[in-house]
Amino acid sequence: MTRFSVVVPTFQRREMVLRTVRALDRQTERDFEAIVVVDGSTDGSAEALRGLAVSFPLRVIEQENRGRAAACNEGAAVAAGELLLTLDDDMEADPAMLAEHDRCHREGADVVLGDMPVHPDSPPGMLSWGVGEWARYRRERLTALGAEIRLDDLLTGQFSISRADYDGVGGFDAGFTREGLFGGEDIDFGYRLRKAGFKIVFNPAAISYQYYDVDPARYLQRTREAGRSDRELVAKHPELAGAMGASPSFKTRRSRWLLSPFVVAPAAFSAPLRAAAVAIVRSGLNGPRARRFFFAVRTMEHLRGERAAGSVSVG
Repeated sequence: MTRFSVVVPTFQRREMVLRTVRALDRQTERDFEAIVVVDGSTDGSAEALRGLAVSFPLRVIEQENRGRAAACNEGAAVAAGELLLTLDDDMEADPAMLAEHDRCHREGADVVLGDMPVHPDSPPGMLSWGVGEWARYRRERLTALGAEIRLDDLLTGQFSISRADYDGVGGFDAGFTREGLFGGEDIDFGYRLRKAGFKIVFNPAAISYQYYDVDPARYLQRTREAGRSDRELVAKHPELAGAMGASPSFKTRRSRWLLSPFVVAPAAFSAPLRAAAVAIVRSGLNGPRARRFFFAVRTMEHLRGERAAGSVSVG
């Protein structure tokens, strides 16, 4: 049996997914196949992937745009590997990534989470800077003595599990990312794994570099959808109401006073704020004032997403 099946869901990111698949050719662990699930892309991703010359078995599957969770499930359904590894389409795998996942599983891990630093070639700017800081903090926290893996650490952008265990817990809940929505599927899946008693480990030597290139308008849309998914997670798992922590909150009294009304107002009223935040990021500004404004608008969008899925108190 093949040791690993690498499942890569992708949507409208042809050049990125080509970079991701090409990087897999450098793996020191050679007993693997890759399955790329093209989730309704219209950018020629499937044709370009089928034209790649790689030294490992590569299968390309096309489906209607049903979202990341459904794409992962589709890839897992046809996988031949003993272990499944889900890899986001913007990840460039370090040559030792699969070998490090393999080592952890052989040492007794049921689920392995890898490190996902920002790729140094990512377009510079506020968003790649912020994701880089998040990844650095996550790595430092999870490698500290006595570290505990939190719910929000259970990310599947680079994640491995046995095929049997994946099937045993029912895979991803495709409802969270229905019709291409963003967020929720990772934490839901990870929470079910944790409830089932699986041993989950973080391996900082299992590295994939995230080539982060997300337009700020899309970023804010994802933030709003993540607010929606947070509400849906608690609706599905009421016991997570406390464990999920408080909703994001405005960091200053001024931002709370200025932006709270827009959380409950129709979207048209907050559109100029979103446009200004997007323009700041696209301009390349990344100073403290620019960051404060953009991330205050991000908080507003998250709260708007929560409110759209259910009532929320603004703090």
